[in-house]
Amino acid sequence: MTELLMTPGPTLVPLEIRGAMSKPVIHHRTPEFNDLYFETVDRLKRVFKTQNDTFIIAGSGTSCMDAAICNTIKPGDKVLSLVSGKFSERFADIAKTYGANVTIIEADWGRAFDPELVKKALTPDTKLLTMVYNETSTGVRNNIQPISDLLKGTETLLLVDAISALGGDEFETDKWGVDLCIAGSQKCFAAATGLGFITVSQKAWKIIENNPTPRYYLDLRKYKGAKPTPFSTPVTSIYGLSAALDLIAIEKLENRIKRHAENAKLCREGVKKLGFELLPESEDICSNTLTAVKSDNATEIIKKILENHNIRIAGAQDHLKGKVFRIGHMGEITKEHVEKTLAALEDAIK
Repeated sequence: MTELLMTPGPTLVPLEIRGAMSKPVIHHRTPEFNDLYFETVDRLKRVFKTQNDTFIIAGSGTSCMDAAICNTIKPGDKVLSLVSGKFSERFADIAKTYGANVTIIEADWGRAFDPELVKKALTPDTKLLTMVYNETSTGVRNNIQPISDLLKGTETLLLVDAISALGGDEFETDKWGVDLCIAGSQKCFAAATGLGFITVSQKAWKIIENNPTPRYYLDLRKYKGAKPTPFSTPVTSIYGLSAALDLIAIEKLENRIKRHAENAKLCREGVKKLGFELLPESEDICSNTLTAVKSDNATEIIKKILENHNIRIAGAQDHLKGKVFRIGHMGEITKEHVEKTLAALEDAIK
């Protein structure tokens, strides 16, 4: 029996998407594929809610994190990184790799950022501000708008990781003034792992076009001029993404987001009834796509749920390892999947 993936990615890939990926491969340099690719990008932009240039990169979400940074900064440039978990920490690490002068504003894992601290740290020469919308390692959702408001009228670019939220929670790329937004195929889209998405504003292009930092495969200038892509494209993955967008269109994005919110509430209430405490400090900052739960027996609970019920949930990272477990309820996960997982959790702690 196939195990039920209740992890924060990869997620359950439904039959419709698996079926689409089994279609015969066509050549990626044909009019037929060009039509498929550009139609897929147009539909993807509707999920991002953006008019900005949008690209699909063959790679995980981290490939787009890398692309966003190496295309916009050069050694010595000032980067302000908001760090409150493993993935926001990754942004800072990538920026340091490219020689940036990185200033980190930290929030405890489980807390959201204080915009006032960000305001104090911003300087006119800050080239890039990085943040994660939905911190997958902690189950905390950060508010983008107050941070974006601080950057209005400045030259600072706003880079946001929406990997574990896009398609499952409210996100307004253009309305919120996000210059570079990234996401991936294996989270709320419920497609197979292997595709990263990135949007680029006109403000960002002005920096990218004149940035001297060496880059090759991730050079966004190559993607902008390509028809449709500068390098070999994983055709089967595009088939899968197209089918995922079909499912989103059928359900309607607003209904999909509502379903994610309802499943998140059901999961939070369920774990609290079983006597657990949530990792986020308050429910108003809790993720709509995963639930992070405190437990000194996290490792044993994860093991029992998998062995006895064939349901896979996730552990935590770094200093939270063994002290937190995470339940993903994103993509095509239903109310019944959440209830089944809660029942398995109850059985595991008896």
